Amino acid sequence: MPRSEEGRASAAGSVGATPGDKLAALLARVEADADFPALAAQVRRVQLLTDSEHENVHQLADQILQDVGLTQKLLRWANAAPLVAHRGGVATVSRAIALLGTTAVQAIAASLMLLEHWSDAAQAARLRTAFAHALLAAHMAAELATAPAERERIFLAALFQGFGRMLTVRFCPREAERIEADAGGDPAREQAAVLRHLGVSYDQLALAVARLWGLPVELQRTMERPAGPVPARVPVDRLEWVRWVAAAGTDLADAWLQGALTGHGEGFERAARRYAHLVERSPEAMVEAARAARKRFLTMLQAVGLKEMLTTPQWRAWLVDGQDDPLHPLPPQGGADHAAAALESADEPAQHAGQVDDVATLLAQGLLDVTAAQLEEVSPRVRQGLVLEVLLRALRAQRAWLVSVRESSSVAEAMDWLGSGAAMLAPQYRLPLHGNQDLLTMLGHLQRDSWLDDLMAPKVQTRLPAWYRVACTPATAMVVLPLWRGNRWLGWLHVDGAGMVVPAAGGLERLLLRTLRNLAVATLSDAPAAPTAGL
Repeated sequence: MPRSEEGRASAAGSVGATPGDKLAALLARVEADADFPALAAQVRRVQLLTDSEHENVHQLADQILQDVGLTQKLLRWANAAPLVAHRGGVATVSRAIALLGTTAVQAIAASLMLLEHWSDAAQAARLRTAFAHALLAAHMAAELATAPAERERIFLAALFQGFGRMLTVRFCPREAERIEADAGGDPAREQAAVLRHLGVSYDQLALAVARLWGLPVELQRTMERPAGPVPARVPVDRLEWVRWVAAAGTDLADAWLQGALTGHGEGFERAARRYAHLVERSPEAMVEAARAARKRFLTMLQAVGLKEMLTTPQWRAWLVDGQDDPLHPLPPQGGADHAAAALESADEPAQHAGQVDDVATLLAQGLLDVTAAQLEEVSPRVRQGLVLEVLLRALRAQRAWLVSVRESSSVAEAMDWLGSGAAMLAPQYRLPLHGNQDLLTMLGHLQRDSWLDDLMAPKVQTRLPAWYRVACTPATAMVVLPLWRGNRWLGWLHVDGAGMVVPAAGGLERLLLRTLRNLAVATLSDAPAAPTAGL
C-alpha cells in the first residue's frame, strides 16, 4: 500500500477501536503486502495434505522441492538435528520428513519460508536476528525436557512463540524499528512498545496468521505465551505445561543474550530459579541444559547459514568462543573483538555449506537414504518416492515419473511422480504397449539407459506423444531408465527438465544411477501386485 496510507491503516492509530478492530486492521495491512499472498499460498500448500501416510510424505516433499532455497535450508536443518545426525544424515526431503515427522517439517518449513522470501537488505538483517532469537529460545526450551517424545512439541512451541516478532519485522518494518528503539533490548519494555505501536500483542498477530495459514491446532495453542506468574505446580494439562516450558526457553535465552552484552549473569540465574520446579531440575541442571542448547544452536546456525550474519552487539558478544557459562559471561570489553574474529572464521564453512553438491555426491547420499529405508522396512511406495527425489535433486531435473507396466494391461501408466508440473501430466501418462509406439515406450522397453540432450530436436519431437511434446521446451533434456527384473519388464523411470545435468557415459554417476535403478526394481518387486507384463 502507498506510504501515505500506511499510517492511516495502522491498527495502533485507531482511536477508540476495540482490540478486535485493531487486529483486523493490522491483519488486513499484512495481507495487503505484495509478497504475502504468494507466501501464504505456499504455506497452505505445505499444510493441506491428505490423510494417507504415503501421500503426506510425498506431497509435502513435492511442495518443498519446488523451492530450491527452502530445500537446501531444510536439509541442512535436518542434518543438524540430533535424531537425523545420529542416523548418519540425510540427502532427501522425504527421508527428513520420515525421521523428523510431518508436523515438525511443516512448522519448520513455514518459518524458513518467511526467512527465505525476503531480500530487502536492512529488514533482512532484522528478520534474521528475530529468527535466531526464536531458534535459540527453542533449543533452550527443548533441552529442559527430560522426555525425548516431548522435545519436538516444546521446540516448535518456543520457536513459534517468536513468530509474532518475525511477522512484525517482515510485514511492519517501520513499527519494528520503533519497537526495537523503545525496547532497548529489555523484554518487558518490548511488550509495552508492541502494544503502543501495533495496537495488539505479538501473540495476537501470530495466532491470526497461523489460523489463516492453517497451522496445526496444537501448535496454535502452544505458540501463545502464557500470561501471569509461573504456576507453583506443574500444570496437569500437558499442552499448558508445554507453553510454560517454551516460555522458560524464551526467558532464559533473553537473559543469557543480555548477560553476554553486559557481562553479568544474575538475570539468567533468576530466570533459572523461577522455572526450575516446572521442569523438575535444579538451577545447576538448568545451566547445564543451557550449555547443551548453545552447542546444538550453534550447529543449527551454521547449518542454515546464519552464524556470520548476526552482527548486532548482543549477538556478537554471545557468539564469542568460550561464552558458554550463562552465570559467568565473558567481560564485554573483549567480547566484540573476539566475536568479530569468530564471525570471520565462520565465513569459510558457511560458504562451503552454500555450494551445490556434485551429481555423484548427491547420488551416493541418496542411495544411502533409499538403502536405509529398505533396511528399516519402510513401505515400497515411500521408497519409490525416495528414488524419484534422488533423481530429481541429483540431476537437477524438473519432473520425474515412475511408469508401471502392469500385468493383464495393454498400457503403461505413471504410478508415481514428483516435481513441478509432473502431477498435471500424470493423468495423461498412459501409453499403449502394442501397435504404433511412441519414443517413450520404445526407450522404456530397452535394456539400456537412454539420454537425450534436447527433446525439441526434429527427429525426436515428432516421435513424442502430443500431450508430452507441448509440455517440453527447446532446452528440455530427458533420461529414461528401463526397469527389468531378469526377463520381466516392470516399467521405467523417466526424468526431464530444462538445464538438467546429463552425466558423461561410463562415468561414476552412471554407475550410481544404475544402482539407484536397481533399488527402484526392488521397490516394484516388493509392492503388492508387482507388474510383470511385456510387449
